[in-house]
Amino acid sequence: MRWRSGTFIPFFYSLVLFALSSTESVYGKASRNPSDTPNLLLIITDEHNFRTLGCYRKLLSVDQAQMWGPDCFVETPHIDRLASEGVICTRAYATSPVCSPCRAAMITGYYPHQVGVSTNNQILNEGAVTLADVLGEAGYRTGFIGKWHLAGEDKPGWSPRVNGGFEDTKFMFNRGHWKKFRLNGDQPEIAAKDNKGRPSYDLNGADETSFATDYLTDQAISFVRSNGDSPFLLVLSLPDPHGPNTVRPPYDHMYDHLRFLPPRTYGRDDLLSPRWLGEGKNHAVFRGEQMSRYFGMVKCIDDNIGRLLNVLQAEQESDSTIVLLTSDHGDLCYEHDRLNKGNPYEGSARVPLLLRYPQGDLNQAVFDSAIGTVDITPTLLGLAGCKVKREFPGRDLSSYFRGAVHEANSEIVFLRNSGLEANWVAAVDSRYKLILSVSDRPWLFDNEEDPDELFNFYQRPNTNGVVRRLAKGLQKYSLESKDPYFKNAKIIRSLNQCLQ
Repeated sequence: MRWRSGTFIPFFYSLVLFALSSTESVYGKASRNPSDTPNLLLIITDEHNFRTLGCYRKLLSVDQAQMWGPDCFVETPHIDRLASEGVICTRAYATSPVCSPCRAAMITGYYPHQVGVSTNNQILNEGAVTLADVLGEAGYRTGFIGKWHLAGEDKPGWSPRVNGGFEDTKFMFNRGHWKKFRLNGDQPEIAAKDNKGRPSYDLNGADETSFATDYLTDQAISFVRSNGDSPFLLVLSLPDPHGPNTVRPPYDHMYDHLRFLPPRTYGRDDLLSPRWLGEGKNHAVFRGEQMSRYFGMVKCIDDNIGRLLNVLQAEQESDSTIVLLTSDHGDLCYEHDRLNKGNPYEGSARVPLLLRYPQGDLNQAVFDSAIGTVDITPTLLGLAGCKVKREFPGRDLSSYFRGAVHEANSEIVFLRNSGLEANWVAAVDSRYKLILSVSDRPWLFDNEEDPDELFNFYQRPNTNGVVRRLAKGLQKYSLESKDPYFKNAKIIRSLNQCLQ
């Protein structure tokens, strides 16, 4: 971790005070002093490419920051503010880069297969303890607004029965990437309909009061303003910038003037493509107007986060609220000829992760070690000073954010494909990514030498030690998590080959 300012010392002591006043129970319930207990605001975007955020571009080389051409970028001052006043994680990864499994890991601190959500549209195990369960037992008011995607097939599925223990779920919907909302009486509904009266993804004239990002942010603002003396956990889960790439005016044409170009990795038929991508390249035909709308969705998100942060300030909650922003997975946005997600490439698996903890003087850092979305729940509990008498498979990294000394390369996170059968598993550290699959030899990516991930560094000179270390991490993960993918003979063979 690289500390960016001299503000670490007062920040550290403020966190020590938190630790001294922490709560403790079987999974969180205990007496607490509300004045010493922070609120938690978790903002989740959907299918969000990290390069669209200014705070990430600032840390990238020019060619990496301008993936879609010179001067093709979105202004994101409000999200950038979180980074400038807190911690930006540069090697954060979706534990499984698809919606439901990643969200399950994020909200429980367990790997997807451990809580019954190995692929989309499965139902979270009712016995799974969530962040809301722990904090609710500790006296927090808990609310979830937006896309949940952990209650099976229901679509939209308002206020689902399986809701992770959240108290306020009026504006929680199970799944879908809806664009327009309204109230019917006192119940929310999808305002756009098709010609048969069914809910539709169409914009249908959505404006600043009904467009999904605006509407859900309005509900989050109402939640904050209605809060009493209890601390709160609020999850704001926005369905954008996931496709369809449509957004309300003026965002729909805000970036049409940009000259979008295909990424450098687009159309590289001269290079060997990993077989874990599947048969063929499945080229997505590059369309600049799709990137313009994607940028517009990101800009709309940023403006609304600015509104929410301003309300926290006005309600005098800003200095007592931990804010964490992340996404459930990325979007390749035409890198490697692909759209969307589901594979271990950076654009798919790497996610933004920003953490602002405004207790006294602010800690400002770039966190370069690997972190997975499975680490979010235990880390938030650690930062909130809530001691839990259970072992999470995810790691509590709060001590690292408090400045504990550690070796950057020592941290490894683990990723797996979404699904009921093994396709690939991966281990990632601060520089390298090792991918084992059922269809190819091992692949090793080197983010320093080849940030575009065009070449396989496996068995190149001086990489044996790296491969062995990451493979040992995967072996340990497989035993501790009982990941069934490691029963696959081809995965085992590939792992043994790397351990030699």
